[in-house]
Amino acid sequence: MLFNSMILPSQAIVPVSVALAHFILMIYVFSRSEIKRDKLYSLFLAYLWATILWNINLVVVFFTDVENASGGFNWAKLAPYGLVGLSVLYWAFIRMFFQRLWPEPWVWAIPGSVLLLAAGLDTKWLILPPQIYAWSNGWLFPSNVGFVLCVICAASFIIFSFLTVQIQMLQTRSPAHRNRIQFLLIATLALMGGYGMYLSLIEPFWTIGLLITALGSTLATYVVAVEELIDLSSAFRYALSRLVTVLVTIGVYISGIYLVQIFVGDLLALMLPVGFVDPVLVVAVVAAVLLTIVYIPIQRLSRRLTDRIVFGQPYDYQKVIQSYTQSISNILYPNELATVALSHIGQTFGVTIGVLFMLEAETPETFSFRTFPFAVTNQFPTKLVLTHNSSISHRLVDQAQPLSQYSVDISAQFRDAPEEDRHMLRSLNLEWFIPILKKDQLIGIFGLGSKVSQQRYTAQDLRLLKTLADQTALALENASLVDRLQRNLEETTHMKNLMDSVFDSMQTGVLTIDKWNKITLFNKSAASILSLSPKNSIGAPYNKIIPELANTIFSNLMKNVVDRDERYTNYEIISELPARGQVNLTVNMSPLKDAQFQTNGVTVVLEDMTETKRLKAVQDMFRRYVSPAVVDRLPADPSGLELGGHRQLITVLFADIRGFTRFSEHLEPEKLVDALNEYLSMAASSILMYEGTLDKFVGDAVMGIFNAPLDQPDHTLRAVRAATAMQRAIHDYHKNIGQERHLSFGIGIHVGEAVVGNVGMSDRMDYTAIGDTVNLAKRIQENTPGDKILISKAVYDSVQDSVKAVFYKEMKVKNREQPVKTYEIQII
Repeated sequence: MLFNSMILPSQAIVPVSVALAHFILMIYVFSRSEIKRDKLYSLFLAYLWATILWNINLVVVFFTDVENASGGFNWAKLAPYGLVGLSVLYWAFIRMFFQRLWPEPWVWAIPGSVLLLAAGLDTKWLILPPQIYAWSNGWLFPSNVGFVLCVICAASFIIFSFLTVQIQMLQTRSPAHRNRIQFLLIATLALMGGYGMYLSLIEPFWTIGLLITALGSTLATYVVAVEELIDLSSAFRYALSRLVTVLVTIGVYISGIYLVQIFVGDLLALMLPVGFVDPVLVVAVVAAVLLTIVYIPIQRLSRRLTDRIVFGQPYDYQKVIQSYTQSISNILYPNELATVALSHIGQTFGVTIGVLFMLEAETPETFSFRTFPFAVTNQFPTKLVLTHNSSISHRLVDQAQPLSQYSVDISAQFRDAPEEDRHMLRSLNLEWFIPILKKDQLIGIFGLGSKVSQQRYTAQDLRLLKTLADQTALALENASLVDRLQRNLEETTHMKNLMDSVFDSMQTGVLTIDKWNKITLFNKSAASILSLSPKNSIGAPYNKIIPELANTIFSNLMKNVVDRDERYTNYEIISELPARGQVNLTVNMSPLKDAQFQTNGVTVVLEDMTETKRLKAVQDMFRRYVSPAVVDRLPADPSGLELGGHRQLITVLFADIRGFTRFSEHLEPEKLVDALNEYLSMAASSILMYEGTLDKFVGDAVMGIFNAPLDQPDHTLRAVRAATAMQRAIHDYHKNIGQERHLSFGIGIHVGEAVVGNVGMSDRMDYTAIGDTVNLAKRIQENTPGDKILISKAVYDSVQDSVKAVFYKEMKVKNREQPVKTYEIQII
């Protein structure tokens, strides 16, 4: 065994050195102020600190062999436990490096359980069945079972770390990020190999293993603490190129000496006597001269060929610039410019994808860019917005330097950049952003993806790209100007079309007349109202086109608006137009101002009220024949014009003129009709006063209904009030006429259900009520003396709290077996 009392203290130098190396690494990481103090930083420092403690424990092992009296536990047995802790910390660091979620609590329980189990077995608190040792064929025994458990656990977490790094490298498209992951992969492999060699517990493998773990930790520190890492791929290709050059050089030397030996040495041996000259000296001189002549060209040729094979076909800097400038110099449209420019860049550098972001708007807060060419807008957002005063815009504008996505993700100088900017750039999946500036003003950005070869952009590539961006600035500025003009034209055209559509769709007429009385503009409605022709009217004096309107007060209103800046609203004008006859117009006038707020004419808004006036006259006339409630209801509910009815609770009022037959015998027919109209008008007006429906006139009688067609919660009281108003109106009328013309009304009222609706035919119908309720109201009225108002028991029950009524009598009415109780209204 390695750990015994015969080990020399000098063998502790390696773990001491490794612990010291990790301490130096920890101090270095701690001193790097640009490193973000986050969970990744804390985890890595914890790993370095744990590694220091673990190596110190190994040093202690060399100086003590004191066992724990409670269970034979010694310092050497702490090493595998510490190895479990190191592997778990490194695994957590790897997860956090790739921005994975913090491990779930149950994950931490796995190594904890393993450590408890191993400690229990080492201290003999737990004893495995003998069958397990027998099954292991001798490689597992009580003194090493805890050690084996710790090794398996530590190896599992280290392997998980390696697999995580490997999978992430395969999934990463960015060469810069992949290069960083490659360093981490090498560091993980070094730790796997180092800890594996240490666990062999065989000298010198365990010593070499500790040194390799120090190398792995150093590489991991390099990844964490340094932003710009050496490009492993380029370094490998460079080393390969130089190795090939050296081998070619050696080959040239050997071949040259061999050829000179064959041709020159043999020729001298044949031509010169023996001993005349030393052949070796001659061969050396000739070979030296020959190699001096051909070596340099051969070396340059071999290096050029090797670089072309290893690094790819180089480009001619000047030819690329010349060809690029000629291609874009005459392009005036952003989409075409982006297509041509990115095509040249793609061919020159082998870029997988590229995009041009053209500045569209700049505010004190943001830059707003449009995406070109249109062919890539399905892969990129149509708009890109970046914060104005941020480290990202500072790099692009103030420093005028290309910006790599790798730097945005890793570099400390972009740590304060707005998260939305970082997220936006990250979502584009591009490698580099090349600013396009004109007079130190940002006007665009080239966004470039990774190379097809998966190689990184070199410093020469970036210099050329910056030059191409400078060449693009003038063309992009011109294209941006053309684009703005084109979009302004499109917006203006769209706005004009929209205004024309709105203008023509207006129901009111709009007419503009300049201060010289010439028509400058009118819409379709104005043309229809005034019968104007677009051909003959625009530019012509309005008093010649529509002289009929000019002969009204319209001309005076026009003059007042132009001279005094007067405004007129809802001014009614009646005029005779040849094509239409008499028209009723509502006119609004206001001054038409120019950009300097000077009056250049008049804006006239016309509303044709001719049809409205006609319909109003018809409606007023219709109200004389049909209940106003029905008339008002028809526009809102055209279904009211359909035949049919429905049951509804209504109050019916019948009023009949008493003594009219005798009265008619002594009057001429004309005077009789006048007298009849006077009385029926008073009756009808009283019904309409309380919003009843005037159902019909039957000779010298009138019928009114309440609660139809409009609902009236107090319809019965309304009917009673209408009846009293009717009697009052007649009494007042009697005061102004002679005794011989005095007539009176007998009024009967009943409430109940009836069928209400339109009765007749589709061409001629009446809105009326039908049913026993109507008949009973009619019968009560027939038995009512003049100047009296009789109501049924149902009406009395409904209004007794609002009126003073007394029992009149029980009436025997037609078609009813039971007499009907009636009451006389006295006072409301």
